[in-house]
Amino acid sequence: MSHKHHRRHRIHRGALPPGAPPGTLSVHPGARPSRVRVMAYGPDGLTERAVADLKEIAALAEKSPVVWVDVDGLGDLEVVCRLGEIFHLHPLALEDVLNVHQRPKVDQYGQHLFLVARMPSWNHGLETEQLSIFLGRNFVITLQDALPGDCLEPVRQRIRNGTGRVRQLGPDYLVYSILDAVTDSHFPILEQLGEELETIEDAILATPDPSHVSRLHGLKRDLLAIRRVCWPFRDALQTLLRDRQAEGDLIREETRVYVRDCYDHATRIIEWIENYRELSADLMNLYLTRLNNHMNEVMKVLTVFATIFTPLMFIASVYGMNFSSDVSPWNMPELRWYFGYPISLALMLVVAVALLYFVYKRGWLAPFNPAGVMSQSTGVPPPAATHVDADTTVVDRQD
Repeated sequence: MSHKHHRRHRIHRGALPPGAPPGTLSVHPGARPSRVRVMAYGPDGLTERAVADLKEIAALAEKSPVVWVDVDGLGDLEVVCRLGEIFHLHPLALEDVLNVHQRPKVDQYGQHLFLVARMPSWNHGLETEQLSIFLGRNFVITLQDALPGDCLEPVRQRIRNGTGRVRQLGPDYLVYSILDAVTDSHFPILEQLGEELETIEDAILATPDPSHVSRLHGLKRDLLAIRRVCWPFRDALQTLLRDRQAEGDLIREETRVYVRDCYDHATRIIEWIENYRELSADLMNLYLTRLNNHMNEVMKVLTVFATIFTPLMFIASVYGMNFSSDVSPWNMPELRWYFGYPISLALMLVVAVALLYFVYKRGWLAPFNPAGVMSQSTGVPPPAATHVDADTTVVDRQD
């Protein structure tokens, strides 16, 4: 997994100039052309087709219990404005649709709700795409732009097959199904991030390398980005559960049970993110500790050598002063010994062996254990013990 973060943090204010009147609609440069697809369904049937003339949508909305208008691409301002006229959508909400850097939220506009979610995807790093959702009495409108494809295909397939409850229930259940698909799309990405953290952990324990720092930094940025999305998304789900007066009967009581389940999954995702952020910080500390331990091992070996050779150098320097014993009997009589040189070498050898034995008995020559990376003085276990097993949090549910 590679992390390429060439973009710097910047404030996105959309395509509108500063001071533009509220509700001004403007297409963002580079937006893809709009493609409109409609799924009009009920318990007894389904009509699905691509729409070229938006007048067909109004006709389908009059005779179908639920109409799902799915707009892929926000490059055609006329399409967005026309949908606003057909379904009486608020201009402020349409402005937020075209400004694709909104945080997840829920807004009440008269007889319809406006929701914003962000769909995550992985393409050499984490990316998120804004998904704008309108919920009315008998319609749901979704609008997206940035990336090709989405996570909503399982919802469409359930509608086509007539499986589950989506064909029997109203548009509020369809909105829940969409939000649930967005929530579940986070799990594979978090599992991928968890596997990457495990790989980095094993690599650091084996051989610390400076490349591990950049990989950890990239992961921390991805976790921070997904955290910025998930926290307001969970708050938006909580708003759907709490503010019953604001939404009227758009969200029915039987649907709130499923929204509550979606809220629980969003909470679990946030817990994963926080655990992984803590683990990434622990792995950074682990990397630094491994470097310090390695440096300590090097310094220990050098210190042992210096400790052994210091007295030997003292002996050699004493007998290298060459004070003649002819001048005074106190001037190094050993210089005239017949076996003076072998005796000095033997003395050096004895001193060296004695120092080695002393260092060994004190345990200073114990072999280095790569796994024992934490300081014995603190007694803190390795941070790998805090790792979260992603396999234990896989959600297996049926609609």
